[in-house]
Amino acid sequence: MIRASEQIPAPSGPDRPRFSIVTAVYNVERYLDDFIASIEGQRFPLERVEVIAVDDGSTDGSLGVLREWAERSGTRVQVFTKPNGGQGSARNLGLDHASGEWVTFPDPDDLLEPDYLGVADRFASKHPEVEVMSARPVLLDDATGRRRDGHPRRWQYGGGNRMASLLDEPNVFLGVSPGSFFRRDRIEAHGLRFDPRIRPNFEDGQFAVRYLLSLDRPLVGLLADAVYVYRKRADGSSTLQGSMAHPGRYGVVPELGYLDVLERARRPDGSIPAWVQQLIVYELSWYVSADARIRSGVVLPPELAPGFHELLDRILGTLDPAVVEQHRARVLDPLWRDLLAHAGRGADWHAPAVTRSRRDRVMGLRRFQYRYAGRPPREAFRSGAAEIRPAFQKTMVHRYFGRDLLWERVLWLPDSGDLQIQLDDEPIPLSPSRTHARQEPGRTSRSTTRPGGLAWLSAVRRRAPRRMAEGLARRARRLPGAAMALAVRFAARRRPFRARFRDAWVLMDRIHDADDNGERLFEHLRATRPDINAWFVLERDTPDWNRLRAGGERRLVAHGSWTWLMLMLNCSWLLASHVDKAIASPPRLTRIQSKPRWRLGFLQHGVTKDDLSRWLNRVELDLFVVSTAAELGAVAGDGSGYRFSAKETRLTGLPRFDRLLAKGRAVPPEDRNLVIVAPTWRAWLTLPLAAGSQRRELEAAFWESDYIRSWTALLRSPDVAEAVARRGWRLSFMPHPNLQGILGRLDLPAHVQPLSFENVDVQELYGRCALLVTDYSSVAFNLAYLDRPVVYFQFDRDAMLGGLHVGRKGYFDYERDGFGPVAADLPTAEAAMIESIGRGPIPAEEYQRRIEATFPERDGQASARVVAAVEELSRPWTSGAPAPSPHDRGGSV
Repeated sequence: MIRASEQIPAPSGPDRPRFSIVTAVYNVERYLDDFIASIEGQRFPLERVEVIAVDDGSTDGSLGVLREWAERSGTRVQVFTKPNGGQGSARNLGLDHASGEWVTFPDPDDLLEPDYLGVADRFASKHPEVEVMSARPVLLDDATGRRRDGHPRRWQYGGGNRMASLLDEPNVFLGVSPGSFFRRDRIEAHGLRFDPRIRPNFEDGQFAVRYLLSLDRPLVGLLADAVYVYRKRADGSSTLQGSMAHPGRYGVVPELGYLDVLERARRPDGSIPAWVQQLIVYELSWYVSADARIRSGVVLPPELAPGFHELLDRILGTLDPAVVEQHRARVLDPLWRDLLAHAGRGADWHAPAVTRSRRDRVMGLRRFQYRYAGRPPREAFRSGAAEIRPAFQKTMVHRYFGRDLLWERVLWLPDSGDLQIQLDDEPIPLSPSRTHARQEPGRTSRSTTRPGGLAWLSAVRRRAPRRMAEGLARRARRLPGAAMALAVRFAARRRPFRARFRDAWVLMDRIHDADDNGERLFEHLRATRPDINAWFVLERDTPDWNRLRAGGERRLVAHGSWTWLMLMLNCSWLLASHVDKAIASPPRLTRIQSKPRWRLGFLQHGVTKDDLSRWLNRVELDLFVVSTAAELGAVAGDGSGYRFSAKETRLTGLPRFDRLLAKGRAVPPEDRNLVIVAPTWRAWLTLPLAAGSQRRELEAAFWESDYIRSWTALLRSPDVAEAVARRGWRLSFMPHPNLQGILGRLDLPAHVQPLSFENVDVQELYGRCALLVTDYSSVAFNLAYLDRPVVYFQFDRDAMLGGLHVGRKGYFDYERDGFGPVAADLPTAEAAMIESIGRGPIPAEEYQRRIEATFPERDGQASARVVAAVEELSRPWTSGAPAPSPHDRGGSV
């Protein structure tokens, strides 16, 4: 074992190692045994290998494991330790002691397949001109132990072990040190070292580019048979996985990394080699894709934003749009490609074609879209010789890193076969969409597959309708894949299903519970519109299913049942308060009919105040119900991130508001005696939804989180308890439906009443509410609708509004627009609660004014307006009708 102060003379001649393995070690004790085993398991002679392991100030037992390995190993293993300084500084120390012909830099939480070094040795011997080699990366899921060949650059190894010139194939090189082999003599001849200032990543990319720039011709050996196994840690703790939260990603990495290599590579004529540009496009694509997620991985501190935006503009300004368009190293979303090729340059640009993205056969309209940067182009639309105007239109914005970078026009035009569009007085081609989220509304998807073995279908036609339906149900369930799908679609078109469910309106809340906007609209239809074929879908034997059955409701269909399949294959509308994939695209249904024929209406389960565009833009909505003028403008107005226009977005109010208003008015102030503490959930403390489900399990970290500590501290506050008791009120705790499972596990004080959503009329509880305490929940809008006071307790605001939860900060500002005081810590929250309790069950004057401005009209007609909007969207559009503006109060034609 060698310590940092000791030196071993570098061997030469026949004693010189073929390979030096330099690894920077930091707090990876739990992975080191596997890493060591993968080195000791190499088929290549280990006497020709040296390992230099540099402990970078680990605080776990990593150093001890390395020292024990060095003492027992027959391999030449040197161990060094130093204060923490990052991977670059640790690798530099290792390089100072490396003596091999080739040096490679694997990470100590990864693995090397047994023939990893052997493949590299044989390739280098066969190709003595090779100066750098790159192994094939394979991904290891730490949580499941499964390996998959899913790395973005896996395609470049499809040709087997081969040489590639970056001048001819600029996309192929992976600019990282793990998995790459470099000639140590060249490193030393050019004085190359990792720049320790570049953290948390790309110090290896900068090193690799500088190495390649030292070559007369950048030739790379692609080693398809040398497998490097990248571990994706289950806890997300690796340097790469957590790097988007590191401030270095927004300062030193773009400046000392990306800009540095671009300028180093610049030729005398000012051009930059395409392979260097492609590497930077690859790197930037991870920024864009991280910020494109529903839960953003980008954590850009406000104080770093201006500098990062300036650096980003400089980097984008060096990239040739043609090179960006040719990027193959990673499959880029068309939006990301346009952003990297045209944003941030200060130049006017628009897409070379307008995309036909969706067709509404019922209304006789088609949606067209195109993106632009800089000045919006002049538009002209003609159908034959006649000039026409869009029925609906908007300009949406693509906002990344908190900045508007690209704009997109969304145009609904009459569905005409001779439509012509001009941009800046030039005809523009019309192209089909590259992706379709859902089928065009009003059109049935039919499989071209005609599997054999279905002769019984023609026989069953001759039976009586009821016997035929029973026969189809019994036989279809036993058929394989495509045959079953064909049989089910065939059955759905037969009587009695067609007669029973034709043009039905399907109402839903969650799969496993009701009592929200879906049920309220269903009640309204059953009571006032018997002419509409309305059905309610819910999971069988849930508390709400039993409640509705006990109440005599017979138009109730069990989710996932045969009857449900027949209903969904015949209905014309699905109107739901949630549009998760489990509802909008249920797996069992999409296996039968890949794209639904029904139209989708989003009734919402609250007032949208945050920016949910990255989630909702993935769903094709035909109706988007909103409740306030500000919400309407934020969704359908110009400059929003949503693609929905005034066609889909209608200001109606939530259907549940009608009953809520009646319940609230039935309780006079003197009978309001309930303090409801109702926090929302946290995406980072819950596991993802299982396929076809809307139930969430908790992360193990939940019970040690600030979330549980903060809320239980508030519930246990003796000062709050005294204020509530003095009023003769009751303190209750009602967590979000995703967290209802914690009620049975919490040790709540005796004076706190746990409230479940099961077997409870939540609107009656709201009617009795004297004070709501929440954090970011839209439940505050429900209580404001009833003129009840609100307190916001927001101890984790930066995380919630910074992208870690679902959605980003939207138009709603809690201090400016909220219905009560905002507290960032426990003492302030306690004081706000006590002050509100002392005032009684009415809002302070300032907040009452905000409530009245938000809800100027509360008339009990929200459900009727929703029905009118659905019926309007179910008729052909009339060209003479004025297009609704998102700023008009009604938001409908």
